[in-house]
Amino acid sequence: MMPWTHAVFGYIALSLTSHALARTAPTTRETVLVVFGAVFPDLVDKPLAWQFGLFGGRTLAHSVFVAFPLSVAAVVAASRRGHPRLGLAFAAGYLLHLPGDLLPAFLKSGRLELSTLLWPVTDGGGGRADSFVREFMVNVVPYVRDIAAAILAGDLSGQLLALFSLWALTFALWVYDGMPVLRDGYDWLRHAVAHRE
Repeated sequence: MMPWTHAVFGYIALSLTSHALARTAPTTRETVLVVFGAVFPDLVDKPLAWQFGLFGGRTLAHSVFVAFPLSVAAVVAASRRGHPRLGLAFAAGYLLHLPGDLLPAFLKSGRLELSTLLWPVTDGGGGRADSFVREFMVNVVPYVRDIAAAILAGDLSGQLLALFSLWALTFALWVYDGMPVLRDGYDWLRHAVAHRE
């Protein structure tokens, strides 16, 4: 799963949970933390594997043996500072990343490859390389190019329609939530300009 799709799943979960349990929209800080948590395993493992040849692309931060303790630590630390929702936002994004990586293979083969989450008991998964930029170009650029080509050709598969529907749902939720991050960024900028005058 691509990083932005992890972020989308994290935001949907945060928004729906926030509305269901707290009857409020997610804050900017919660939004930033759920997105950061959702991409955190890739931010750790991909550079370690692709640039430095350490481990594999889905090992250290993709392991349940790291993810669960780190998520609990984030919740405890945030709770001690009086902001448990911030810790929960990071933990939710992070923990949703793990099954998110299993989903594409499951949809293709019908099998759950749980061994990819059990590093160091298993070898995890994902390859090693010697250049982050080269691996990014090999993994991400063709994905984006294929989506663009399908759109331009009008060849929208069920999988692509599902992906666009997911993005549309996320955008709609984000707008309904008052556009966190953008809203606060605009307010900050407007306030900064007003103080300069």
